[in-house]
Amino acid sequence: MLDINHTGDTPDLFESVIGAIDVGLLVFDAKDRLILANPWVRKLFPSLENAITENADSAEIAILLSQQVGNPLEGTDFKVGDRWLRSRQRNAPDDATIVVLTDITSEKRAESLLVDARDNAVLADRAKSEFLANMTHELRTPLNAVIGFAEVLRDELYGPLGHPQYQDFVADIYESGRHLLAVIDDILDLSKIEIGRRELRPHPMDITRTIDTAVRMLVHRANTGGVTVEASYRDDLPLLNGEERGIKQIVLNLLTNSIKFTPHDGHVVISAKVNDGLDISVKDTGVGIAEDDLSRVFTPFVQLDAGGMQRYEGAGLGLALVKSLAEMHDATVHIDSTVGEGTTVTVHFPADSVTKRMDRS
Repeated sequence: MLDINHTGDTPDLFESVIGAIDVGLLVFDAKDRLILANPWVRKLFPSLENAITENADSAEIAILLSQQVGNPLEGTDFKVGDRWLRSRQRNAPDDATIVVLTDITSEKRAESLLVDARDNAVLADRAKSEFLANMTHELRTPLNAVIGFAEVLRDELYGPLGHPQYQDFVADIYESGRHLLAVIDDILDLSKIEIGRRELRPHPMDITRTIDTAVRMLVHRANTGGVTVEASYRDDLPLLNGEERGIKQIVLNLLTNSIKFTPHDGHVVISAKVNDGLDISVKDTGVGIAEDDLSRVFTPFVQLDAGGMQRYEGAGLGLALVKSLAEMHDATVHIDSTVGEGTTVTVHFPADSVTKRMDRS
């Protein structure tokens, strides 16, 4: 066994081994005296050169080193110049204590780079959201003017246009403007949610009325594509405590998505039922979603391969907005889909979101 003592008679082989270790070692004996400081740590702390021969204890060493770095014997991370060290204590035979100092500068730098990258990503994402929110607001004003003038021309408020082809052009301008406005509104809402500027104004609302309104708004689009849309619910459903505009947008987006990806002669059914809260479900006989794609359907601007069924262009925001608005209402969204058979999307509102209707008898 190699004998280590504070008189400096450590064997040459042991000194060579200790000197080759690329960490700092401080060894204290049972009486808490420093009996060994390897070359690595002596080079880093020149003040330790005389500490061994002077029989300094750990308290004295702590005071000595505190003049440079604080107390590195407490088992913490500390900095020496431009280097970061990690201090760890270990028990050794004969009641000795070993303090190991490890250079973790590269880890700290990598950690700092990750933190900076995260902060920069957060700032960039927020800047993007704010830009989209501001830009979409600016776009809505001229676009509303385009839609308004197209509506005047379409309805020939100031007399006939002349050639019948003009009516087709005006109709295209009007429909394209309405579609673009819908996309802009989706981007605006999603951006507001991301930067925390979209506030809910919930109140007890009749979800059946909201469903009926949404179905009426989309029935022409569904009929154009040969798709049947049905609503299924009981008349005694409880009131839903939510923001009517937000809930309506959830319902419209779910229905629009199902109609979009359902082939001719297909069916879309929207239902609402009590289920320890309230479930709103939209079931279709559309093309379905591949299992590998289910994890991406809620990502903004992602458009999945629908086998050529996308008759109406979109920005890939429908389900992303559904999920964001649902989460603002403490609701969850679940998708069950089979390729070639159809998809069911269910939004579940918790029990504390429903209110029993007052008995009017």
